[in-house]
Amino acid sequence: MLHDRVVLIGGATGALGSVVTRVFAQTEARLALTCQSEQALERLTGEIDLPTDRVFAATADVTQPDEVEELVAAIIARFGRLDVLLNTVGGWAGGKPVEKTTVEEWEHMLALNLRSAFLLSRAVLPHMLESGWGRIVHVSSKTAVEPRSKQVGYAVSKMGLIALVEVVAAEVKGSGVTANVILPSIIDTPANRKMMSKADPSKWVEPEQIGATMRFLCSDAAASINGARVPIYGAV
Repeated sequence: MLHDRVVLIGGATGALGSVVTRVFAQTEARLALTCQSEQALERLTGEIDLPTDRVFAATADVTQPDEVEELVAAIIARFGRLDVLLNTVGGWAGGKPVEKTTVEEWEHMLALNLRSAFLLSRAVLPHMLESGWGRIVHVSSKTAVEPRSKQVGYAVSKMGLIALVEVVAAEVKGSGVTANVILPSIIDTPANRKMMSKADPSKWVEPEQIGATMRFLCSDAAASINGARVPIYGAV
């Protein structure tokens, strides 16, 4: 599966991204890994222990257009192609009602969760369309479709991400490229366990479940799935 396909994983060293990286390291794909920390990338590449011809790691701030373009150019230079984008970049901030949310907090959520997804999608699409095959999978949130109070920037940015994916899906229809978006509820990560110490994490979504879903969406068996919102809610 995914023999020789080149898979770009954004946010590769995060709690979700590192699990996704390990899932795809078990395939026959070649991996291009990115985050903002060179040390974290070195640790991750050491842990997955792939042959050097199967892994490429480079730091990039994916909220910056020039850095995204340079990243994709470097991947093409290394592997000669780019077939899959798995975007796990994102984060949560909230706790304030709309009238107390600062412009800086609002813009931070839009940049982290939406601008990054737009820039990555824009950069990889020409290569996928040229080759006639590609898979784009972004990660949104259940909160996007069931918004709650005191997280306006997060909810709006994640809903915008869904709209972005659906626009891309409409534009690539019939090209051999697909774009889909996963909507998890609370993911079982160390940060979430610390922030919600009284909650029951057994009801949350395991990162491995998201990784497995991404793996299926990248398969030839999922070629007809395009523009889908894939809910992974666990028991929440």
